[in-house]
Amino acid sequence: MLGLSPWIAILVMLAAAALVRLMPAYDASVVERALNSRWAPPLVGALSGVLLLWMWGSLARTPVIDDESAYLLQAELFARWRWTGVAPPIAAFFEQPHVLIDGVLASKYPPGNSIILALGALVGLPGLAVILANACSGALMFALARRAAGGVVALLTWIAWESSFPMDYYHANYMSESVSSLAWLLTWWAIVRWHTDAERKWLLVAAGAIAWCMITRPLTGVALGIVASIVILVRCKRTRAWRDLLPAAAVAATILAIIPLWSWRTTGDVRVTPLTAYTKTYLPFDTPGFGASPDERPSDRLPPDQQRLETAFYGYHVRHTLAALPRIAWLRLTMLDRDEWYEWRGGLRLFALVGLIALTAEGWIVLAAFATQFVLYLAYAHPAWWTMYYVECMPVLAFLIALGIVRALALLDAPRRTTAGLAVAAVGLVAVGAVARQVRATIGDDHAYYDAFARLLTQLPDERAVVFVRYGPKHLDGMSLVRNVADLDRERVWSVYDRGADDARLIAAAPGRTPYLFDEQSWTLRPLP
Repeated sequence: MLGLSPWIAILVMLAAAALVRLMPAYDASVVERALNSRWAPPLVGALSGVLLLWMWGSLARTPVIDDESAYLLQAELFARWRWTGVAPPIAAFFEQPHVLIDGVLASKYPPGNSIILALGALVGLPGLAVILANACSGALMFALARRAAGGVVALLTWIAWESSFPMDYYHANYMSESVSSLAWLLTWWAIVRWHTDAERKWLLVAAGAIAWCMITRPLTGVALGIVASIVILVRCKRTRAWRDLLPAAAVAATILAIIPLWSWRTTGDVRVTPLTAYTKTYLPFDTPGFGASPDERPSDRLPPDQQRLETAFYGYHVRHTLAALPRIAWLRLTMLDRDEWYEWRGGLRLFALVGLIALTAEGWIVLAAFATQFVLYLAYAHPAWWTMYYVECMPVLAFLIALGIVRALALLDAPRRTTAGLAVAAVGLVAVGAVARQVRATIGDDHAYYDAFARLLTQLPDERAVVFVRYGPKHLDGMSLVRNVADLDRERVWSVYDRGADDARLIAAAPGRTPYLFDEQSWTLRPLP
């Protein structure tokens, strides 16, 4: 965080307006033509991708969050043209959050994100798919904002989007929100093109994007589908383009058919998804609804670090009741407000309000989609600070800010108005750079723990080894060093749980591997007899 006052945003606006009024009129038509050119969206998208790559630091970063690791595991399986991997020899040593290890090895998560990640995993660069998804999102966001309110608003929208620490931080990982965010933007872009060009292909694109969002983040996809379907049906009724719906429905159905196929190939039953199987085995409480019973506590088979973490989440479900819903909704809105308008961005609330007043019907439709998403997620318990579930709404909030800034500058004459907007954009680019440096430093700190462990493993002289991980008393739950891989037999080093005397069972089951013990408290690695 930059630690600047919320007033700084308002002062920058006033200074830009005052400075431009004192200066001779400047012909900004060259800049306007550049912003309105056909090359502007792809250039902005490319800049988004390069910026994210610089912040993340690598196209093959080690995952930090347990969910990331599960997504990446499934992507590596897909890259090998497999739905599942071979189950580990003794499950107790390989327990991993969000991963099935009984009979098969697979992630519990819907496959949409992992399929996209697999495109990069095929060439050993899983982060490539993340970079490309965010580049496409940046380009589409710019194009949508430009179509709605012009090139200057589009530029300011991109700056407001990229200068948000949470937005940048949330996208620099293997989580599914990068794919769902792209699906949202692609859906609205395709609907707009279908509306103006009346070409059926755009409706097919919209249907495919909605369906892909559903197989990536189901609840988020349902929210998008509800609002987008209403818009589509209203348009069909007005233009009598009902014949366009049949091929669009066929595209959506084809993509949605991946879910029963995924279930059958993983659990052996089209009616039982891997998510359902994992939840029933480990976390019976972790379903939409209100409240949780003692019978739904986390499974006793979870290792101590996972047990502590999941017990904390169980508490959220216990407290997630209908009576508490108003307070829960308010807390979540408060956290969204904090993440979008923290510190120096606090002054941007004023411009967002102006933008809200100036918003057209199309903008209100997108806001309705976000409201639907927010309401649907009220059925699911999660910490209020986990605003990543709503990252798809950040482009529309950035657009409100940009639209409000331009409307506030409307008191100036047209040439000076554009010049003042570009002056604000120049200051905004400085903020983008400062925030990007902070995100890069934070990501480096996040990865330091895993990178240090990885360096330790590279020092092992053995061709094949198994490292039993013994956590220290101050181990941070959620920072798991035990992770499965797509091809366990070919993996040089296994990292598994230390279970004391029981380690002998796994040593006997893997006679070709040299056993080691990693002690987290002393950060040492020593051979076991």
